Parts: sequence; structure tokens; C-alpha cells
Amino acid sequence: MKQSKSNKENHHSVTRLLIILISAVFFIEAFVMNIMHWMPPTTKTVGALLDAAILSLLLFPIFYYLIFRPLIQNIEERKRTEDDLRIAAVAFEIKDPTIITDADANIIRANKKFLDKLGYSMEELVGQNPRIFKSGMHDKSFYEQLWKRLIQTGSWSGEIRIKTKEGRILHPFWLTITAIKNEQQEITHYIGIYNF
Repeated sequence: MKQSKSNKENHHSVTRLLIILISAVFFIEAFVMNIMHWMPPTTKTVGALLDAAILSLLLFPIFYYLIFRPLIQNIEERKRTEDDLRIAAVAFEIKDPTIITDADANIIRANKKFLDKLGYSMEELVGQNPRIFKSGMHDKSFYEQLWKRLIQTGSWSGEIRIKTKEGRILHPFWLTITAIKNEQQEITHYIGIYNF
């Protein structure tokens, strides 16, 4: 739904830009032709070159501010985003065992330390809910309080016990879960960092 809305907005933006550019070319060409009409007669070649030069001179600022400048800014922003993602990917792999879930708490990523510690492969975890790690040592109210605090404050920290793929229950360790929100303050992901 959000993807579709974004695509529609992009389509409308491109359509508006094309209408502006076509209109600008039309009106500036009409203006140039009017100027050429008042100039002394010249050869066809000189007239065409003069027409093209004046048209280019008048159109350049419009094309620069509507196309080239936003494109350059977009490229620079994309490079910064790629750099940030590359740094985050390295940090994700060297930190404590970590998992990332979507807003519905389904696992979308786990780092190598987490996979090694619990004995899972990435393919086995993606799409699973972290409840598969439940040790059975915490009651229903423990998880209710965890989720209540997480929803209210955006984070939860506490001691927890989980089990590995083989069913071995690990010693107590500290877990910090943080809700990640978008610009509209809607939760998009959760990050769980395990301090073994």
C-alpha cells in the first residue's frame, strides 16, 4: 500500500516535471522566434545557430534547477546512504549477537555471532518469530510486561534465558530490544542485542 502510494507520487512528480519542461521549451522557443523576427536578416545557418544559442542560454537555468541539481543531490545522498549502510553492516557484524525483526516481530536478519551462538543458519531464522528461542523459564506475564514496556517507551532491557536450536537453555544474559520508527513515528523494525 505504502509502496503503491509512493509510486503514484513519483509518477505525478515526473508528469508535473515533464509538463513544466515542455511548456518552458515551447514558451521560450516562441520568445526566441519573436526576438529573431525583430533582428536584421541573416543567413539560414547563422539564424539557426543564433536561435539554438539563445534557446540554450534561456533553457539552461530551468534544466539546471529542475533536473541536474536535484539529480546531483540525489546521487550525493545515495552515496551517503550507501556509505552509512556499509558502516552499519560492518558494525552489525562486529557487535554483540543481534537480530532485526520487522514490525510484526518476524526475523529479517541476524548477525554471525547470533547464528553461531544459537546454532541456526540465516535461512532457518528469516521469517521466524523470536518466540522460537523461548526457554520455558519465563511465564506469560513476563512477555506481556516486555511488550507493554516496548510499545510504551520504545525499548526494553532485562535479563532473559533462551534456548539454542538443539534445545539447550543458555545461562541468563542481558537483552536490549529497541523499536525503530519512521518519520511518522510508526514502528518499522525491532533490534534485539544480546549481551552474552
